Amino acid sequence: MFNSKKQNLFDEKDKQTSDFVQAGMRISAKTLSGNGALKYKETDDEFVNQFANISMYKEPREFADISKDHYKLMSIDRHLAMRFIIYLRIITRKVVLIDGKKTRFTSRGAGLKHESIMRMIYLYTQDKKMFWDNLPLFVAVGSWKDVFDMMRYDLMYHGWDGKVLDFQGLVDFIFNGLISVSQTDLVKKYLPQIKAKSKCTTVRAQANVIIAKYICSCTDSKSYRDYRKVKASGTAHQWQQLISQRKFNKIDFNKIAGRALYLLTKGNFLSNQGLTDVYEQWIDKQPVAKFTGYPNELFIGYDYDFTVPAFKSKTIDKQFMGLVKAGKGSQNQMKPIVVRDTSASMTSAAIGFTQSSYDVAKALALYFSYFLNGYFANSWIEFNKVALMHKWIGKTPTERWKNDHTSTIGNTNFTTVAELFVDIKQQGVLESDFPNAIICISDGEFNAPRSGNKITNFEDFKYILRGGFSSDFVNNFKVILWDIPNRFYRNPGVKFEDYSANAPNLFYMSGYDGSVLAFLTGTEQKTVDDNSVPKNAKELVLEALNQPIMEMVK
Repeated sequence: MFNSKKQNLFDEKDKQTSDFVQAGMRISAKTLSGNGALKYKETDDEFVNQFANISMYKEPREFADISKDHYKLMSIDRHLAMRFIIYLRIITRKVVLIDGKKTRFTSRGAGLKHESIMRMIYLYTQDKKMFWDNLPLFVAVGSWKDVFDMMRYDLMYHGWDGKVLDFQGLVDFIFNGLISVSQTDLVKKYLPQIKAKSKCTTVRAQANVIIAKYICSCTDSKSYRDYRKVKASGTAHQWQQLISQRKFNKIDFNKIAGRALYLLTKGNFLSNQGLTDVYEQWIDKQPVAKFTGYPNELFIGYDYDFTVPAFKSKTIDKQFMGLVKAGKGSQNQMKPIVVRDTSASMTSAAIGFTQSSYDVAKALALYFSYFLNGYFANSWIEFNKVALMHKWIGKTPTERWKNDHTSTIGNTNFTTVAELFVDIKQQGVLESDFPNAIICISDGEFNAPRSGNKITNFEDFKYILRGGFSSDFVNNFKVILWDIPNRFYRNPGVKFEDYSANAPNLFYMSGYDGSVLAFLTGTEQKTVDDNSVPKNAKELVLEALNQPIMEMVK
């Protein structure tokens, strides 16, 4: 008795049944790309499925669809599902926590507001304790505005009598923020204004007034005048107050939030007020400038106006480099090169943007030219009918953007990238000089491989490489698929190259914040030990959900 442990407690019938079901699920998951290539609708891991589809979540979805997806994650692992919500909301930066302490390491995430807020609301309906336990962290990685958005959504969909959330609890949370030295100005910035009913012509405006009056009713004085004084006493929106008072010469550009600075310089305000010289002198002195958006947003409309004033292009450059500084990690033994889809379907608007998938992919590729180290940081490969090598030309992001004269044509022939590798190898280039990974930025609608749709493009890519490279090189070569979906074809969405989430060296990245590539190339707290690098799509998701900030998830 208790002399030795058994090696297996399940009989072989159970294992065979499991294999049978797994094989059947793989067959059921088969689908085709818009160009007839074999793909899979999903993998065998739901966390991988939703992680890979984050680009699709930029466009606000119906609450029912969001609830359905998050229910799947909670059914698997409630704690990991909570971490997924936090990841969706994280704005890439070092986080200032509610208690005023700043995290040591940069936190990286998708920066999605609507999707993450709706998942938090759904969480409230399922697990109120988990909601309240994690609300402070959710606000810290995102914004205090999120709390007011939750209340607005609730009123706009359900009205006061039918509201789902505990407004008293949320107001208590807001009050705690107001008395916090590190948070008070941020809370005041987002306090809704009390306005006359006649001025509230939209449901959103009406919701704001109802929230403001309810908050006021919970104060000791219950005075609208006192409430307005509290709102006006905040310093986070001081620059807006100076503009409304027409005290333009007193504006401190250092105190303007990144997105507000972006909007301020995109328009004609500075020119109309004679502030361009003062602003340009200020921006010239800044090593970088703040911005909490995505790289592609900085270039909206930039292609079509080559006579923009210098202060505008300088702002783009400084904000772009601010994103690079915030997101750049360390570098492990992976030496990737960017591969960019320039096929015709990329001209369609990316999900959640007015910009095309082509422009979004171009911005991400440009971002990676600064983000990556080593031989291939400044080089990239385009593919459509054939694959071609390029280099970025210029010293600044805007110069590099303008000097890229590629354009879209038909075909999405992904495997021509592997053919280009083999052609270069045959010219005598040493195998050790090649990239050992590609970051493929595409809408994922690949052409069928040469053999038709019997194998996937990933499998054919590796097969072609074997014609010119050693088995060790091919076996360890990493393919990172970064999908920027659009509606050029029916049923937009991410499709997968393998049903198994454990397929070696195949990864799915998604979203519009390129900093999350660091989960593969190396984050600050990780060593350069290659053993710590994710080896498949499932491990990549766990890496993202186990970054230091996630230790605070309850």
